Amino acid sequence: MKLNLNLLAALLLTAGTLQAQFKFERKISEVTATNWYSIELPIQLHQRVKPDFSDVRIFKSDNDSTEIPYFIRIAANAQLRQPVVLEPYNTSRQGTVLFFTIKPNQKLKLNQVFLEFEQATYDAEVTVEGSNDEKEWFTIRSSRILSLTDPVAYTYNQVNFSGSRYNYIRFAVNNKTALTLKRASFYQSKIKSGNFALVDGTLTAKTVDKKTEFFLNFEQPVLISQLSLEAAPHQLFYRTISIDWLADSTRTDKGTYYSYRNLYTGAVSSFQQDTLKFSPQVVQQLRVTLHNQDNPPVQVTNIRCWSPRVEIITHLQPGSYRLQYGQAYATLPRYDLAHFNNEIPDSLARLELSSELKPTQEVVTESHPWFKSKVWIWAALGAIILVLGFFTMRMLREP
Repeated sequence: MKLNLNLLAALLLTAGTLQAQFKFERKISEVTATNWYSIELPIQLHQRVKPDFSDVRIFKSDNDSTEIPYFIRIAANAQLRQPVVLEPYNTSRQGTVLFFTIKPNQKLKLNQVFLEFEQATYDAEVTVEGSNDEKEWFTIRSSRILSLTDPVAYTYNQVNFSGSRYNYIRFAVNNKTALTLKRASFYQSKIKSGNFALVDGTLTAKTVDKKTEFFLNFEQPVLISQLSLEAAPHQLFYRTISIDWLADSTRTDKGTYYSYRNLYTGAVSSFQQDTLKFSPQVVQQLRVTLHNQDNPPVQVTNIRCWSPRVEIITHLQPGSYRLQYGQAYATLPRYDLAHFNNEIPDSLARLELSSELKPTQEVVTESHPWFKSKVWIWAALGAIILVLGFFTMRMLREP
């Protein structure tokens, strides 16, 4: 009984060891000084790891099994807005055109305003003008704002402009019906762009049941967080859009069933073709759906996708290290390093990864099996017969 328990424990230990193995490995360039480091993960690596990167580990190259703490940083555009408190004055109206003026703060160069009105729906043209004496006005920017409630709630009330060289700025809001200004919020806005790579894919489309579906297929799984839809010029449209990714497929007698999961739902229009942003997701196929209702399909010339830069941030001492990944049973590690984000310098030293090493299960050591020799075979059979004979005689002698 004791022997059986020992064998069972050995088998469980072996199984646990196999589960803990990582399938892939890359060497990290030599570390020569204690410092914070950044290691960029190549796009080709995304297909090897779990979607949340929970199966990525750093170890020393001397077969030390101690994990080196790190955390993952995924690139994103950061918009920094600083409010500028200004009170509109000289509010007036000529027909359906609403006018109001502000005197900018010269210390804070405002360049953005969000307009709110008492009315729930509007489709207005906003003209921004600048002047130094409130007598002669010069056009700075013309922009369109829109607020709809059907078929989905959609509001675009942002106007960007650059009027820092003028002492006064006037806004003229032209709508079919008169609008009443509820609030105007001014900002100094700056965008800190993240690092993204344009990802090429194969685009196909079909229109059925008052909707157009675009399918974007990639050669390999890639991490996607931004998408832009490029429409042919001279089209006026406002459509509900949904972006889904292919999570699974099942073959049945009636055909293949595809299971999609949603990434983004919103609206797109001809006057605002911004880049759509969503949570990063590793995908190999995207489905983009435009709901046409009773309108003709939108002529789309291209759909572009961007993959954010993914980097590992870690603090290393001099030595050799390796990156391992590809383990189905791994869970997201919990390191203290994640609590020291404020201590990480803006500029980080870069480390490079080697090419991918072969998966552990494919590494086969050439062997010379002993059973190719007949002498060894007969010797083994003889030993087995002797052992069986010994235990048989022992059992016969026992009362």
